[in-house]
Amino acid sequence: MLPRWVQNLLEQHPGAEEPTPEVPIPSWLEDEVKKKPLWYIIRESDVVRDRHPFVVYDEILKEPPQWADILATKRLEVEALAKELTERGIRRVIFTGCGSAFFTAIHGNLLFRRFTDLSTDAIESNELAHYFPHVDAARTAVIAHSGTGGSIETLEAIRVAKARNVLTVALSNTDVSPILNESDRSVVYLTRQHCGPCISVISTRLLLQTLLAAALATSAADRRQLEHELAALPEAGHVFLEEFTPRIEDFANRTIDVESVFVVGSGPNYFSAREGTLKIEEQSLMVGKAYRAGDFHHDALSLLSPTRLVVAIAADGVPNQRIVDVLRAAKEGLSPTLAMEYGAVGGLAPYADETWRLRAELGEYVAPVLVTLPFQLLGYFMGVVRGRNPDTLATDHISNARAWLTAFPLGTH
Repeated sequence: MLPRWVQNLLEQHPGAEEPTPEVPIPSWLEDEVKKKPLWYIIRESDVVRDRHPFVVYDEILKEPPQWADILATKRLEVEALAKELTERGIRRVIFTGCGSAFFTAIHGNLLFRRFTDLSTDAIESNELAHYFPHVDAARTAVIAHSGTGGSIETLEAIRVAKARNVLTVALSNTDVSPILNESDRSVVYLTRQHCGPCISVISTRLLLQTLLAAALATSAADRRQLEHELAALPEAGHVFLEEFTPRIEDFANRTIDVESVFVVGSGPNYFSAREGTLKIEEQSLMVGKAYRAGDFHHDALSLLSPTRLVVAIAADGVPNQRIVDVLRAAKEGLSPTLAMEYGAVGGLAPYADETWRLRAELGEYVAPVLVTLPFQLLGYFMGVVRGRNPDTLATDHISNARAWLTAFPLGTH
């Protein structure tokens, strides 16, 4: 099946030439994306904006209430899925996705390794489809992340898994989509996001998979700890947005000369580094790079300069020393530095030009849900001060829209 937005678009042009992989952009489709940037069409947005506040800003503000709604309404559904996985004797879980969805898979992999007794992997969808590992099919599940439910690589990975009789589970944010037809099971939290960059679709699925980890936790104490931290998230999100939104806007104005951003995170906050970098790239159209702490020291030192911002996310315990070294090295390399701390996880402030301390008592595995917010706002305001439209993933430029439709022929994202 085609995604709903594609069906709607084709219905407006009865008898028109349908796009193909060989001719992905017939003239009528190019005319449509000239009138309305492609990602407004994909997200079925009735609103097109050309100045702050853009649609993405509204989406960021919606997230803490969405977290509260998930905790109030999705728990029984997630626990039923956990029960089925247990009753089936599932012992291995492969998390998959593409782009932001793969980053959520990285988080799921580390989360489940820490709190459950399951063997887990995170494999990008295209890789999984073409290099599927040897598994005990009856005891394996693939959990696929897809906000739109239409990503061609993830759909192919689902099909390959099913052909091997592996249980497939979709975590999605769209109620009518191909992945729901293809998967054996699904958990959907409908966000109705109307901007291009993945915003609420990321933090809400992180929350869903953390609920699933809590339901499968081998330790009652771990489950209580996860539940306690999850319950604190909505209020922590509200407090963060109230306290930090003007501060981040000011920071973006003060760093207008920055040309690229390096983000460093360890453990579960490697997800935050990958996703945070992408949000900066998508909204500001600057190049960013994400590193684990060790990789930064081996790969990035020759790139340090006054126009390259280094952002370091605090790690819990011993790994934090190498994060401290990131900031110390960046300072010697003349790069401006920003530290991100949360709850009791800190120790970076003495080494950074600026520190954002998120006031929430969260551990390292739940904090990534909250840490999505500062990076979303940072990318947003960095885009705004540079004259970008952060809603569109650059598809307000016809060349970029053509690039999107070449990579993803109509209906394949």
